[in-house]
Amino acid sequence: MHEAQPQGALIQARYTILDVLGQGGSGLTYRAEDAVTGRSVALKELSLKGLSDWKQLELFEREALVLKSLDHPAIPQYIDYFQVDTADNRLFYIVQEIAEGQSLAQLVAAGERFAEAEVKRIATEVLQVLQYIHHLNPPIIHRDVKPQNLIRRQDGRIFLVDFGAVQMVYRASTTMGSTVVGTYGYMAPEQFQGQAYPATDLYGLGATLLNLLTHQDPGNLPQTRLRIDFRSHVTLSDTFADWLDDLLEPLIEERLASASEAIAALTQPRPRRRHPGDGPVARPAPALKRPAGSCVELTRRPGHLSIRIPPVGLHEDNAGSVFHAIFGIGFVVLMLFVDAPFFFTLTSLIASLNFIWPLLYAFAGRVALEIDGDRFTLTRQFFDWKRSDQGATTDLYGAEIVATRNNFQRSTKVIAFSDGAHQFGMTLSTPEKVWLLSEIEAFIQDQARLSR
Repeated sequence: MHEAQPQGALIQARYTILDVLGQGGSGLTYRAEDAVTGRSVALKELSLKGLSDWKQLELFEREALVLKSLDHPAIPQYIDYFQVDTADNRLFYIVQEIAEGQSLAQLVAAGERFAEAEVKRIATEVLQVLQYIHHLNPPIIHRDVKPQNLIRRQDGRIFLVDFGAVQMVYRASTTMGSTVVGTYGYMAPEQFQGQAYPATDLYGLGATLLNLLTHQDPGNLPQTRLRIDFRSHVTLSDTFADWLDDLLEPLIEERLASASEAIAALTQPRPRRRHPGDGPVARPAPALKRPAGSCVELTRRPGHLSIRIPPVGLHEDNAGSVFHAIFGIGFVVLMLFVDAPFFFTLTSLIASLNFIWPLLYAFAGRVALEIDGDRFTLTRQFFDWKRSDQGATTDLYGAEIVATRNNFQRSTKVIAFSDGAHQFGMTLSTPEKVWLLSEIEAFIQDQARLSR
């Protein structure tokens, strides 16, 4: 991230920086004063020098293009887009009307509690905005609906901001894939595979509403077969809880399909639907598509599921560790060369292992999960070391993706079973973990259907 502009800096001989509003992976956002109108504006800045990849610039330019075409009272109005060249950098700017107020994330952090009636009102206002952008030609998918991107003004009105992750549907249909964009905990399962539809934004809204009601990150709430099990954490009417279940369906075919349908279901509740506490669904369960380029070997048939994970090598989710590992090794060598204190050198070596171990496992680690009837066997292998554990297939009912720490205290996400003792998938990409979890869910549901 590049250094923020100082207070009072003049941009494009028109916009005076007042303060920093926010900072994210794609740049900085300032509050600035427009010399032409005398009003405060939001000035979003992206540094060419600070780019980690060109996709960030593509998304930034797409955001400007989309904002210029939008005209809705709950979306801050587009004002300008320009670039500024300096001696050693090029800076890109988007100027928008500022949405005065506090984000829903700030309100939750401040301890504000939201009653069911207020949550319904917020849901309705957001759905009306989504209804507008989804009906454009081509439709616009926001892809990052979350509490930080919803601003509540003093009069209670809700604004949807930050269109930096938007996707135009016609682009998705003419390209072979898409970058995974969104925020963990608020992303629908299909987003992990680079796919987005109008129903994808509905999932983000449902997760946002859960955050308002529970004050917890939805990604930290318990799950039952990819479905967030929130009912034990909130007190809601059955009809509203059922409606939230409809928004948060992990399978897009069973989720509410559009904002219009969601509004109708909220105002005219349908007969009570199933929820996680109702037990397994007695029908075949479709799984997600295999991520492109995955080397995982999977076989699924009645009564048997086999998952084999060979050494995966480098991919997008672990490539960043290479730099840190090289830097860490170089630093340890430097400590030895300058004859640094033993304790300091040892500490540096342990810190380096933090990154070296996952890379070694990515190139030499193997995992196999075999499920036959009511038993499963999980085998892990690293070079010549091998360990096999067995358990009951019923333990798989609670499988979920969780954040954990390896032996060197480095945070990573794995697929974990309900017994807490069996985990796998550390080396896989996030889309592969989501895909495998959906396959396990589909297998369990198939078994339940066959046993009835």
